[in-house]
Amino acid sequence: MRKNKLLALGLAALMAASVAGCSTPSASVDDTKAAESGSDSSQSAAAGEKIFRYSNTADIATIDPDKTNSVADATVSYHIYDGLYRNVQGELQPATAESYEVSDDGLIYTFKLRQDTKWSDGQTVTAKDYEYGMKRLCDPAAACPASYLGAVLKNGAKVSGGELSVDELGVKALDDFTLEITLENPADYFVSMTSMSAFMPVREDLVEKYGNEFGGSADKQVYNGPFVVSEYSNGKVELAKNPDYYDNEKISLDGVEILTVADQTTAVSMFDAGELDLAEVPTELAAQYEGKTQSYYSGADDYAALNHRNKYLANKNLRLAMNYAVNREEYILLTHNGLYQANQRYVLPQVRGVDGEYGTEYPLEAFPLQGDMDKAKEYLDTALSELGLSSASDISLKLVVSDSDTAKKEAEVVANQWKNNLGINVDINMVPYATRNALLVPDSDEYDIIMSGWAPDYSDPYSYLELWYSTSGYNYLNYHSDEYDKYIDASKTTSGKERMDNLFNAEKTLLEDGALVPLQLREVPYMVSDRVQNLGAYFVGLNYDYMYVDITK
Repeated sequence: MRKNKLLALGLAALMAASVAGCSTPSASVDDTKAAESGSDSSQSAAAGEKIFRYSNTADIATIDPDKTNSVADATVSYHIYDGLYRNVQGELQPATAESYEVSDDGLIYTFKLRQDTKWSDGQTVTAKDYEYGMKRLCDPAAACPASYLGAVLKNGAKVSGGELSVDELGVKALDDFTLEITLENPADYFVSMTSMSAFMPVREDLVEKYGNEFGGSADKQVYNGPFVVSEYSNGKVELAKNPDYYDNEKISLDGVEILTVADQTTAVSMFDAGELDLAEVPTELAAQYEGKTQSYYSGADDYAALNHRNKYLANKNLRLAMNYAVNREEYILLTHNGLYQANQRYVLPQVRGVDGEYGTEYPLEAFPLQGDMDKAKEYLDTALSELGLSSASDISLKLVVSDSDTAKKEAEVVANQWKNNLGINVDINMVPYATRNALLVPDSDEYDIIMSGWAPDYSDPYSYLELWYSTSGYNYLNYHSDEYDKYIDASKTTSGKERMDNLFNAEKTLLEDGALVPLQLREVPYMVSDRVQNLGAYFVGLNYDYMYVDITK
């Protein structure tokens, strides 16, 4: 959110058509004149209304916080629900929680809730709503895509795995405004997780009333955040200021309009015409808009996910051959005019380490940026021998990618490198983004390779690494390594440098196994109208924070 956020992908991730911190200052957009041509975007709003407009390349898939599966969805959830805490432009601040206490062993968190928070139907938000939301997150019957996040809670993994009842989960409303949460292991980052969609409150009575239709339309959901959903349809989501929000007087916007615009170039044209207030600039237009853009790291770590259930990709030496056969510098040059950063590791270097940035404290160059064709062929020869094949041309793999021009280009470049450098046949299968997203589950045989990525939910390497634990509900690589699991387990019972050492060893193990093919980190260029103030852009949980945006013209 995967930032799905799923955590998989969000606004920036969607626009690149692949799958959301404290150590890196947030890029605050304050009184910015990004492009003079975008300054008249108020023309379509009703007179006097302050409406902020932006676009995604695919529809918002859900407004159910427990079902959020991308940073784009999580960005909407962040603005229509209030968690215990809120990440405000990179800084953690109390939201529904007034305060919390932690037990000496670091396992029990007791939150005191505000008593003046309301749902949009007038009911008071209570600790029971948070208890139910977390139990639903972990309930296997609810099939929540981010259920793996519940593993931080006492018995979370066993509840998600169907071994224990949801009543055994470590969350309990002590009274209407006191919530007790017990963790499986100490986790210094836990409070930051309470700002995520997966830990938002959910009304049990409405889930029971609407069943599978809960959150499927604007009127089958209630909201406790700064905005409510006034329209939820294909092609457009509209938010309106929530008059019952406890901090309502600090919200300047009257509403938000989120359009689905499949093509980035079209979105930029709409920005130029004053129809959007925010537009990400595709790399092919970067030179044209030089000097008019800002940029930020979206946190998205893009990679080709290899499905280990495939009989060929189950072979470690073939996976390593595919990693060494990729020229990542050529890849970003051909796909994004060299504007993204070629990536040779998995975890985003900018997340928090022990005392500074993780990548500075734990440098890693797993694969040469220009590839190593000699090594690639050595690994390939070994793989062919192990697989009993006479030629790499005997290997055919299906590469699934979402149906945007950018995603198609990325898939074609990496597929051509594998074909030209190894002789492997790769067939590209383009599907709608929502269809691609639905495939990101364990035990799927619907793809051999899928263009994917991850943005951190919180600023810690564990946000990336927990995905590939053998029993993770999000392990769509179907990667199973006792050594990897050992390091992840050890990280849960250690702290400080010892914990970070374990996480680094897990990352090295993942890459030494060639479990996936790292490709790029996104430095996203974007333009914002000069009438917009106080827009935040950063890499944790969501990409854009418009909660406190004001419109000045």
